[in-house]
Amino acid sequence: MRTLVILLAGFVAVACDNAAPADQPKVDATDPSSVDAAAGGTTPEADVETAAPEPADTGADTGGIDLAAYAGKYPFDKVNDVAFFDQPVVKSAIAAAIPDKAVLGWVMGEHGGPSAPFEMKNGKVVAWACEQHNCGDHQWTVLIDPAGTAAVVCYQDAAALPGKTRWYRAGAAPETREGTCQL
Repeated sequence: MRTLVILLAGFVAVACDNAAPADQPKVDATDPSSVDAAAGGTTPEADVETAAPEPADTGADTGGIDLAAYAGKYPFDKVNDVAFFDQPVVKSAIAAAIPDKAVLGWVMGEHGGPSAPFEMKNGKVVAWACEQHNCGDHQWTVLIDPAGTAAVVCYQDAAALPGKTRWYRAGAAPETREGTCQL
């Protein structure tokens, strides 16, 4: 079932990427909730490939942590006796990016739910998870640099914002974009 959901999401993402420019939302650079006003309406995939967020000053000492060691592991798997979301640098970077406590709770795993193994994509550790029995409509993705100094988080809640996602990064207003959080 999970594979089917992932495949369907991939087909939707391809269809969205091939949409005519007229189908794309208008960008209002003065409205922080407008679709990716800073990048002109690019897709989340393009942001992952081309944009490197400025490292946030999380106030945390990274202590030489290399989060890339989590690639291929699940959130409950440990590296040096510490699970990914229990790493202080991860907690700090994600908290700096997400001002909404309810969203932060979902992303940090307070509610459980299915997840994929961590991946490395364009130099970032990528973590994807969703709400159990509601993956298509309620999911999130975390992209974080291997040192844990900067995180970008995509959050989708179709009940609250149908067909759109909210993207969070430290020091910036959340952005609303079309699509899902599956990269």
